[in-house]
Order: sequence, then C-alpha cells, then structure tokens
Amino acid sequence: MDAMTRPHRSSEPLASGVQKGGRIDMKHNGESRKVLVVDDDDELAEVIREALRDSGYSVATVRHGAAALELVRHISPDLILLDLTMPIMDGWSFVAQYRRNGKSDARIVLLTGNSHAPEIAETLSADGYVTKPFDLADLMAVVRRELPLASATV
Repeated sequence: MDAMTRPHRSSEPLASGVQKGGRIDMKHNGESRKVLVVDDDDELAEVIREALRDSGYSVATVRHGAAALELVRHISPDLILLDLTMPIMDGWSFVAQYRRNGKSDARIVLLTGNSHAPEIAETLSADGYVTKPFDLADLMAVVRRELPLASATV
C-alpha cells in the first residue's frame, strides 16, 4: 500500500450518482466529521462507507464527479475520498470545478490505481493519495491523519 499526505492547507434530493440504497449518513452528532466518497465501484464504496461510519464519521457516497458537485452544494464535507477514473465526470474534472466553486475547503485524498499518484496529487493540489488496491486499515489511517475525530486516539 502506498499512501501519502501533505501538510495541512489553510431532506434534499440526492444526486443521480448516489450509491445504491441512497447512502447518505450526514448526522450531526457532536464530533461527527463529514466524508464524501466519490467512486463508481459500488462494493468498494460500501466497504469504505461502513468502515468510516463504524469509526464515527458521517458519510455520503456518490458514483461520479458530477453527482459529487451537486451534493457538495447541499453538504459541506470535511474530506473527499476521490477516485480519478469514473464515468460522466472523472476526478480530474471534479477537482477543477470544485476548486473554481469558491466553497472548496474540504481536504481531498485521491484513490487511484495510477502508478503516477504522487505526481497527480501534486498537480491537483490534493492533500494526499492512496493507491489501489489498498488495505482498509491503511486507508483509515490516512483518513484519521487528515480528519481526526476529537474522541479518536491516534
């Protein structure tokens, strides 16, 4: 597993790309931090969603960048886990449009099988990356590093 993070930088209808089952768990229960998972692999997104939710994060999942752009208008995620290769709108296009939006303060961690992940993360000014395939424990370590919960022990 290869993971890298960079130092810290300063009842609505859901998008059509929301994962099967309408997965959005944006609960505001005290310390809950919001994570948006953008990946067209339904099984992987569900595993990530469950692991994040079980760790105390609020989670929404969508299947492509266009759905993610629509959803971030309604929620303000703290962290976006972003696949680069998706139908309709890929991760590259999502980042470009999200950054132009002005309300783009979420940290972004790329999920990619591309062997040039470090360069891509640098080009997109992403806060980090995790290369696929990855171990779920390694992904969770990156999430905790990027978005610690107040009650979490590191």
